[in-house]
This record gives sequence, structure tokens and C-alpha cells, in this order.
Amino acid sequence: MKKRIAALLCLLLLTGPVLASERFDDVAPDAYYAEAVAWAVDQGITNGMGNRQFAPDQLCTIGQALTFLWRACGSPEASIAQPFSDVAETDYYAGAAAWAYENGLVTGTELGASRPCTRRAMVTYLWKLAGSPISKNVETGDRDWNLLLVNPWNAIPADFSVELQSVGWGHCVDARCADALTEMLSACRTAGYSASICSSYRTHAYQQSLFDQRVAARMAEGMTRAEAEAVTARSTAVPGTSEHQIGLAVDLVDSGYWQLDSTQASRPTQQWLMAHSWEYGFILRYPSDKSELTGIIYEPWHYRYVGEDAARTIYEQEICLEEYLEELDTFSLAAAWARETGITTSSTDASFRPNENCSRAHLVTFLWRALEQGKLRLP
Repeated sequence: MKKRIAALLCLLLLTGPVLASERFDDVAPDAYYAEAVAWAVDQGITNGMGNRQFAPDQLCTIGQALTFLWRACGSPEASIAQPFSDVAETDYYAGAAAWAYENGLVTGTELGASRPCTRRAMVTYLWKLAGSPISKNVETGDRDWNLLLVNPWNAIPADFSVELQSVGWGHCVDARCADALTEMLSACRTAGYSASICSSYRTHAYQQSLFDQRVAARMAEGMTRAEAEAVTARSTAVPGTSEHQIGLAVDLVDSGYWQLDSTQASRPTQQWLMAHSWEYGFILRYPSDKSELTGIIYEPWHYRYVGEDAARTIYEQEICLEEYLEELDTFSLAAAWARETGITTSSTDASFRPNENCSRAHLVTFLWRALEQGKLRLP
């Protein structure tokens, strides 16, 4: 018996740990994620996709990403009830969702588990789990021109200027987004719909005149000036806080219906724009469920240029510009920490490709670097 045990121990020592390439046909021995995959399997985080496939390039959803992280932490049971209205107790990620909420990784009342998980989101989860440490080398600087935030709480900078370009029918926009707008409207027509520009760039004087007219109309109905101005500001921006004044916003209507009301949302043209505007760098700026964040009522006709990268993320995550920019600020803190700890080898926020969707290979590599290599202490 002793000889048999000794022989078995010798065999184990000679063979060593099972490599990922020996478990999965689609994980090459020299792949950057090979060791991370083997570790993830050993830790019970994942068993692959079956049939000796790990699917390293398959993109992860938020539900999958949180579940991997939860399992990596030992699958702890949350001490709170399920906080998300869109998560059933039978969902495989239910335990992970409640745990993530309890630990401050996610917030809100809906998880959106089927939405893609970006690389930015994943490294931010890890950073929050580490206690949100503040690093010295956080990137600072002005945002790109296309991400300028203008809302009731953020006025247009005093030194702002814009180069305009005509897009026809007496309308102008920032020259840097004019081609994208033209391409989007052309694609809309090709798809069999017809969109018309109802409003585009506005001068400060025009915005002031428009605001004053609507205030006067409400005062004529019996409101005080203060009441009229407050109500008007929910649908017509106070001069100096309108996106139309920076040349990045357009009001688009179905050519067969020019009324700016909720009916626009049901028009086929608007439905096409809502589904495809992100492909051209535009977003529906004022969604129906974000008024408290944007300061403006639901406007299913107001589109804002933010660039293709940001537009895709905002569309896929079903968030508004305010939320997106807040995520960017948080990511800068998380990215600085990730660089300092070696969780990422990217030298800048941009080179990290934060808006790229996280693949299974990315996910297990981040977890492996953070947990197996001791960069993150579990709570």
C-alpha cells in the first residue's frame, strides 16, 4: 500500500497542475489568459461552456460578470432581500446580484443583468470591492468636446465657442458632427422613413426669446413669474443651459407629424432613430425615466451627439449622459488603482479601452490578477 501511495504522489508531482489547454480546446498554452482560466476552473468560478470549450472571446453580461466575481469571493450569502425588481430568485445570478448590491458594487432598483458588461464596469467593481482606494496618479483634464455636459446645473462655459456647418433647411450644427447627422438622416430615408430637423443650433438671444415667450404664456394662464419660469425650465432650457446652444443637439421629428409631444415616440421614424441613432454617435438625450437626472422632461425628439463610442455604451446600458459621465469619473479612479496594482498593463485610461465589452478571457484575467496575485483583499 505504501508503495502505491508513493507512486501516486510521485505521479502528481511529475504531472503538476492541469493546464487550461489540457481542459479546453480553444485555450492555447501561450494565451495571455491561459493561467487565469486554469485558476478560475480550480477555484470553481467557471467550468467552461461544455464540449471542452471555454469561449474566451465570448462577451460577458453584467449578470455573468457579477456571478464570476461572487464565486471568486466564495459565493457569500447576502444578508438583505433581493433589491432588484428584474431579478427572480431562480435566476442563476440572484445571489450574486444581492451580494453585489450589499457591497456597493451596483445600485438602483433594476440590475439589467442581460446588458453587456464593459471593461470599465469590471475594473470598477474590483476597485469598489477593494474599498475604493484613492491613487495618486489619477488622470485629470478637460473632457472631449463631444462630452460637454450642459444641463440645469452645468451652464455653458463662458469661453465656449463653436464652428458651425449647415446641414440644410436653414439649420446648423457643430461642424464636427455635421457629417454624422447627414449620414444618419440618409440611412433613415434608405430604411424607408423620413425625419426632419425641427430645431438645431440656437443663439443665446434666440434661446432667451423662446424661454421668455413660454414663460409669458404660462403667466397669462395665471401663474406667477417664479412658477412660470420653474415649469418652463422643465421643457425649455434656461438660456445658457441649452444643448442647442453648443451645436450638438437637434430636434428630429417624423416628417408626417411635426408636433413635439409624446406621440412622436410611437411614430415609425422615431422608433428607427431611437434604435439606430447610436450607430452615428447620437443618443436620445432625455429618456422617459431619467428626468430627475437630466432636469428635462421626456423628449422623444431631442438627439445629442456624443460620439460613437459613448453612444453605444449609453444605448446598451440604457443610461443617460449624466450617468455615463459619472461612470467615467469613477472609472478614472478605478483605472489608476488598477494600473498601480498591476491588474491592468494599460498605461492610460484610453488605452484600457474602457467602453469595450468585457470578454470571458478579460474577466478571468482581471479576477486572477486581483485575487490570486494578492492585489485585492476580500471583504
